[in-house]
Amino acid sequence: MAISILKHIIAFILLAGLQVLVLNGLDINSYINPQVFILFLLLLPVNSEIWFCLIAGFFSGAIVDGLSNTSGIHAFAGTALGYFRYFYIKFSLDKEEIERGMSPNIKNMPTSWHFFYLLICSLIYHWVVFFLEAFTFTGLSLLTLKSLSSAIIATFIMLLIGFLFSRKTTNV
Repeated sequence: MAISILKHIIAFILLAGLQVLVLNGLDINSYINPQVFILFLLLLPVNSEIWFCLIAGFFSGAIVDGLSNTSGIHAFAGTALGYFRYFYIKFSLDKEEIERGMSPNIKNMPTSWHFFYLLICSLIYHWVVFFLEAFTFTGLSLLTLKSLSSAIIATFIMLLIGFLFSRKTTNV
C-alpha cells in the first residue's frame, strides 16, 4: 500500500513538472492547451472513496495553480473532475471490478473503455478550466472548440504516457 502511494506521488510530481515546464508553454493559437497532469487523478484506484477523489483533485489542482499562477482555476476543476470521476467509474464498471481496487490504466482496462474514460474526463476538465478563465457564456462555441481540441491532444498524450509506462506481464 505504501509503495502504491509513493508511486502515485512520484507520478504526480513528474506529471505536474511536465505540465508546468513544458505543456503550459504550448499554447498553439490559443486553441490547444492540454492539461495532462490530471492523469494522476484519473489513475487512482477504482475503489477510491469520493472524499479522497475530491481531496486529491483539489490539492493536485492547487499545486498546479501555485506553480502556474492561475488563481484556483485548476483546484476547482480538479475537484469537479474528482467528483465526476467517482460516479463515472461507479456507473461504468461492474461491482467486482471496483472491489478489486485496480488502477484504471491501459493494462487493466479494455482499450476502448480507457480511451473514452480519458477523453470524457479530459473534455470535462478542460471545459471547466476554460469556462472559469473566460467566466462568460458569450463565445460558448469557441470555448467548446478550445476544450475539445485541448482534450483530444491531452488524451493522445495521456494514452502515449500510458503505453510507454505500462508493463505487460509475461509468463516466463
